[in-house]
Amino acid sequence: MKIAVTGGTGFVGQAFLSEWSRQSPPSEVRIVSRYPPPRPLPSFARWFPGNVTDRTSLAPAMEGADAVLHLTGILAETKTQSYEGIHVAGTQNVLDAARSAHVSRIVYLSAIGASPAARSRYHRTKAEAEEILKSSGLDVTIFRPSVVFGRGDKFLNLFAGLGRSLHLLPLIGDGMSRVHPVWVGDLVQAVLSALPAPETFGRTFLAGGSRIYTYRELMEVLKKSLRFRAMILPQPESFLRLVAGVQEALLPVPFLTREMVTMAMEDNIAMPNDLVVVFRQSPYPVEAYLEAEFSSGQK
Repeated sequence: MKIAVTGGTGFVGQAFLSEWSRQSPPSEVRIVSRYPPPRPLPSFARWFPGNVTDRTSLAPAMEGADAVLHLTGILAETKTQSYEGIHVAGTQNVLDAARSAHVSRIVYLSAIGASPAARSRYHRTKAEAEEILKSSGLDVTIFRPSVVFGRGDKFLNLFAGLGRSLHLLPLIGDGMSRVHPVWVGDLVQAVLSALPAPETFGRTFLAGGSRIYTYRELMEVLKKSLRFRAMILPQPESFLRLVAGVQEALLPVPFLTREMVTMAMEDNIAMPNDLVVVFRQSPYPVEAYLEAEFSSGQK
């Protein structure tokens, strides 16, 4: 099987390459990205320069491929990248390029919360991308994960860095919104299981981890697991929106945006958790990951 992977140099894409390296890989993995991969690729993978905003640039990677794994997405908009441009127009370009190359199998990484009625444009544009693919008539499978953690993530590692350097773990609002963190390795395993499976065509799967936390509970777990002294400090939503607005105006890629604040105020949970119900997984716990990653560095 030859697989074209958009967003293959990102956090989740690199996890796919690592997993393929540990098991029998496809005959060829084609990594589609604007820039060369940050590290040498395994022998079964090739880099194809391409951008989801430019349909013609996707053609070489699609030619002769058996499936497309569409991972490209952005959490924060920049002056050159918008949700509409990447999620909506980009997905349409991926679909058009796949059709032109007679590729009928597409697996798309969306997000829990994707809905036309969502408060955030991030989730609304993810829903638009889903609808583009669902109405295509191709063999499409969609995964909606909660927040994804693992080596190199911008979630648990970000908070761990804040706790260690500033002795501060900030909460947005009262920290009572709920989240269902899923280890990137579990997400990758489910997607790889679904990729060749006709019974997953036309289906959407919710992906969560071993348990549901409030953000406050998750910060307590982080503080306890990493054994550092840090103050868990609730921050008013209005204040963080102000901080986010300043970052959006001044930074090329802001660490915090008003969209992120909006999303953090909402529950982000997999109900049902299809990693357990459908894929029969026992998800890797956050606590075990933190112990392995920050104590022994094994996972």
